[in-house]
Amino acid sequence: MTQKLMRTSASSTNKKQFYQEEFLELQAANKKLQKRVAATEKNEQRLAALNAIFGLITQSAEIRDILTLAADQIMEVMNADAVTVFLLDEETKELILELNEAGSEQLVSEKKRYQIGEGYHGKVAETGEPMVIEDATSAPPHGRAVADRGIRSQVIVPLKSKGKVIGTLCATKHTLTKFDPDQVELLSSIGNHIGANLGNVRLYQGMKRTLSQLQHSEERYRVLFENASDAIWVHDFDNKTLAANRACEKVTGYSLKGLMDMNVCQLLSHNGRAHVDSIEASLLRDEPVDPRCEVELVTKGGATRIIEVTTSLVTHEGEATGFQHAARDVTDEREMQENLRYYLQQVTRAQEEERKRIARELHDETMQNLIVISRQLEKITSSDALWEESLEVVRGLKKQIETAVQEIRRFSHDLRPTVLDDLGLLPTLELLADDLEKEGIAASFKVVGEAGRLVPEVEVMLFRIAQEAVRNIQRHAQASVAELVIEFRDAKVRLSIRDNGRGCSLPQRPRDLASLGKLGVAGMHERARLLGGNLMLESRPGKGTTITIEVPV
Repeated sequence: MTQKLMRTSASSTNKKQFYQEEFLELQAANKKLQKRVAATEKNEQRLAALNAIFGLITQSAEIRDILTLAADQIMEVMNADAVTVFLLDEETKELILELNEAGSEQLVSEKKRYQIGEGYHGKVAETGEPMVIEDATSAPPHGRAVADRGIRSQVIVPLKSKGKVIGTLCATKHTLTKFDPDQVELLSSIGNHIGANLGNVRLYQGMKRTLSQLQHSEERYRVLFENASDAIWVHDFDNKTLAANRACEKVTGYSLKGLMDMNVCQLLSHNGRAHVDSIEASLLRDEPVDPRCEVELVTKGGATRIIEVTTSLVTHEGEATGFQHAARDVTDEREMQENLRYYLQQVTRAQEEERKRIARELHDETMQNLIVISRQLEKITSSDALWEESLEVVRGLKKQIETAVQEIRRFSHDLRPTVLDDLGLLPTLELLADDLEKEGIAASFKVVGEAGRLVPEVEVMLFRIAQEAVRNIQRHAQASVAELVIEFRDAKVRLSIRDNGRGCSLPQRPRDLASLGKLGVAGMHERARLLGGNLMLESRPGKGTTITIEVPV
């Protein structure tokens, strides 16, 4: 019996102990459950706050509206007194204050700009990492300035878009506050979402501005296209006309409807069409080519006009879609130029004929008379009939006459060298090089290519240009070396005269040469134009001078 009672008592004790252990375990589990419930509620609250913020900032396409809508929610979820946002200016690379919003407390004054790396905001923008300042009064070197503005604690997180920092977001407290990691993580999540939306908004605004600019540009192009004085038409690769302006009607004589039913290029002459086709082919192959050419156009009434056409490739999204042609009617201009050229040629021909006549008279009459007088004086000086004083006077006269003969011979040669008429341009240029040699200048003459006689008018013009260049070398260049080179190639003649003299400064425009007193050089330009060629002048002080004339033959 006693043993039975003892066993019963031991069993009761074990049960009591068991229940106590179970109770303690239940209490511990309950506490864990309560903590989890509290954490879940807290997370739900934060998640609800995040959803509310995310919902608000996606409702607007304006940066200021996004930040303003989010600020109140951020202050509530972070229990903050103020929210500050700085955005990065891509041009100046500065953080600029965009938002400084407070709750019931007085608004905290804030610095307007920060350099990257300057202050707490600048450091966060530089590192891209969040920063927690629990007590600004004990956080040098920037904490004192922050505390002076009434801020005690703050959390600053970066705003990022596509991994790039575009600003900073700061939650501020006026009292000493210990921010837990969850709060920092929460604000970072908000910052990331705001940054992503701001990036999208900036992209949207940029696209909107670009679209507006494109529309404005298209409108301006349309106005320019319609009102241009030059005829403009566009066609695709099937030679279908896509657009034409009013000036195109005026030049061709066809209506816009008629032009749209044809390829305007069909109105060009056969050679003109081939030239334009060649330019188009080069543009398609991305080869260097002069896009301009002069062609003949046959109007609706059968009249022939000369137009200067400029061709360009039309592309869309990097793909070639057709060609644009801008044409200017130069018929009257070319006729006027042709008349002027003919007039100048006649004047030049008359000048050369007069030079030839004067040179012939000087040589055949004046110089011969002087030679006769000189010989008569020589006979007198060989006689014993003159006194010594008279003899000296006569000898002086004879010497002066001989000098005059030499001067007339030189003058006659300059007016019209007989070598030019008899042997042509090349021997005459060689004589110019010999003249430089006589002046103590080491001169050379070189012929490149297959040489031949040119049209007399071309030879005279080239000689006059070379003659003026040689005179400039003799009178002004102070050169020790000079070179004359003439090249015959590709139906063109290229004449170059170089020296190593003192050179000079040149005006930017050839037409300014005359106003600067450089009449000789201006005359060379005019002669080159009369030949339908170009004259290029290169010179710098101390670097010599090179004159190059290129004319078609």
